[in-house]
Amino acid sequence: MYEFRTEKSRFQTDGKQWFAWEWTPSSGKQAIPIISPYNPSKPMFESGSFLMFPWVNRHASSEFVLNGKSIQDERIIRDTMNFPVHGAVHSLERKALKIRPDGKGGEFRILFPDEWKDSPLSSIAIREEYTLEETAAGTLLSIKTKFNNLKSDSVRFAYGYHPYFSLVGDISDWKLDLSLDKNIELNENLVPIQPFISNSVSSILPDEKIPELDHLFYGREPRVTLENSKLKYSITIFSPLPEDEQIPLNYYQIYTKPDQTAIAIEPCSAPGNALLSGQDLKELKGYSETFGEFRILVRTA
Repeated sequence: MYEFRTEKSRFQTDGKQWFAWEWTPSSGKQAIPIISPYNPSKPMFESGSFLMFPWVNRHASSEFVLNGKSIQDERIIRDTMNFPVHGAVHSLERKALKIRPDGKGGEFRILFPDEWKDSPLSSIAIREEYTLEETAAGTLLSIKTKFNNLKSDSVRFAYGYHPYFSLVGDISDWKLDLSLDKNIELNENLVPIQPFISNSVSSILPDEKIPELDHLFYGREPRVTLENSKLKYSITIFSPLPEDEQIPLNYYQIYTKPDQTAIAIEPCSAPGNALLSGQDLKELKGYSETFGEFRILVRTA
């Protein structure tokens, strides 16, 4: 287990899961949980915060094909319709490559199983870099994910993250602000209708309160803010404007847990089912590399 610290914040991870992130407001009151802590005794998708690759959310076919090869692996979790969900790497072990001497971040490499040696799944080496810092705007956690194609063949993929944020206290204390451009309508399999049909964001969230959500949004400059009116703090999840060849994270899947204790706000490079639809897949050519990044800002409201 690794712990990254700043003056106001403490983040714990083993590289694979986010176990805890606590933040202390300027008033010096009791620390507040920012993410919903991972509970190993429960199914991972109920409480985990994890990386999704090479697809995000739901793949609406019982067959998973990557670079022309059908892949069967027990690590791939399927839903009640036998559709693979949330990618193939969420539960893989990580190796710490570098931990910052100041304790404010580190870099991890995903360890692929030996069974993937000849699979397209292992052709891309993945590293995850975490940086926790205090800025003039507030406490900032940056997550940069790096992809390096080790082989000559191009690979097309999507990626995203699935963090659960803790809704401390009563749900009525919270409001949700979506700086997003449209809500993408989903079909009965909870994947986008082709071609895309979209609705206005205000039709989904007319009064800023947090309803039951399992919705997909798109934004050119995406930014989602949770604000607690009672404890006077906010959490903002956003994707910076991409640099050249950087993977943009313009899609945000948002899911409210039925018990209203947590909400998943998931920055993604493509919508669900992208391996079949082709929508916004990233093509990484042989022996090349790229990266994507999103950030989480916590501050006094």
